Order: sequence, then C-alpha cells, then structure tokens
Amino acid sequence: MRRPAVLLAVAAALGVPLTAPAPTASATPQTTEVICQDWSAFPQYIRHIYLSPDNPTAVRDFDEHPVNLSCYEWSGSTPATISYSISYVMNDLDHPDGHSDILTMGHGFAWTPAMPGYVYRASFTLIS
Repeated sequence: MRRPAVLLAVAAALGVPLTAPAPTASATPQTTEVICQDWSAFPQYIRHIYLSPDNPTAVRDFDEHPVNLSCYEWSGSTPATISYSISYVMNDLDHPDGHSDILTMGHGFAWTPAMPGYVYRASFTLIS
C-alpha cells in the first residue's frame, strides 16, 4: 500500500478531513490610537487613547492644566475618522463651548485653551 492511500484510510477512520481549514477572521478588532500631549509641560505628559469598533468612544480629562494641547492619530494604528470635542470643566460642570472637529490620519490638532488653569475634557468617537 502506498503512503497517500494509508493517510487517506487513517484520516477516514478517524473522521479527520485532510483539507486545510478555512481562513478565519481575526479575533482582535482593528485599533486606532490617538496620542495627546501638552508640549508646554515639563515633564511632558502623554495620553494614549485607544478606539475600536468594540470601544468606539473615549473621554479623557487633562487635569494638568495644558497650555498647548496637541492630539493626533498615531501613524502605526488602523486609519480611521474620529470626531472629537474639547471643553473645560469648572466646579465639576462640563462647559461644552470648546472646540469640535474631525480627526483623520495625518491631520491632528493643536489647541491653546481659552481658559488656562482649568481641567480640560476631550471626547473622541470613532466614526469609521
């Protein structure tokens, strides 16, 4: 008996298919990373914000009183379109009169707060 015939007989007896398994979708969702930092602070602080279809929204408070806040989509992440808004927090109240726009790969923002000395809140939402 030749070897391929033996393999077929053994596979048939065990009920094991000899065909390659079908490719499966990756179990890990595509992740987009937004990096925010205050270039005026020493030491400079950096925040990493991760968005994915499973976790499409993130809210971060910047209690370091940023003078020049810069956020951008990291070039190594999955390209996406992200909406963002920035507001300031005073006496535990969110004042949504900050700035809102769209963040895409290669297009970030640098923002100088109008009310220095307050905590700033940035909200990011994955659009596509």
